[in-house]
Amino acid sequence: MRFILSAFLLLLVVSCDTSKEFSLLSGEQKNLSDYEGSWLVVNFWAEWCPPCLEEIPELNLLAQENGNIQVLGVSFDRLPNEELIALTDKLDIQYPVVATEPMPFLPMERPQSLPASYIVTPKGEVMGPLLGKVDRHKIIELIEKIKTAQ
Repeated sequence: MRFILSAFLLLLVVSCDTSKEFSLLSGEQKNLSDYEGSWLVVNFWAEWCPPCLEEIPELNLLAQENGNIQVLGVSFDRLPNEELIALTDKLDIQYPVVATEPMPFLPMERPQSLPASYIVTPKGEVMGPLLGKVDRHKIIELIEKIKTAQ
């Protein structure tokens, strides 16, 4: 665990292009700058990925229990929005999910493996990806380490 957190902290921090908008499945238009001042966890997932499915309840709790941490889900599979809505209902994803139609412009690359999460600092710096299954406690611990390092 310590190695993973240390390696994550050493990853290159990239400034975000906050001019790009994206849509949530709810139809709401968002911009990364809407999240400034809060920590943001952007989690890439897929239905065929068992560790991704195990993360969903943890991410639900993370979003519910921490007012200063927001969570966004991004489907790795570019499913039509209707299918994605049905899937998020089936999987009980309670945090916002990015719509795939139109294709979103996010300031992070699509990860090569799943599960994968990026952490966006309150200043808009993107860190990651953090590869592998994480729980809410690991994410909170990582955020605390990032705060200390800044």
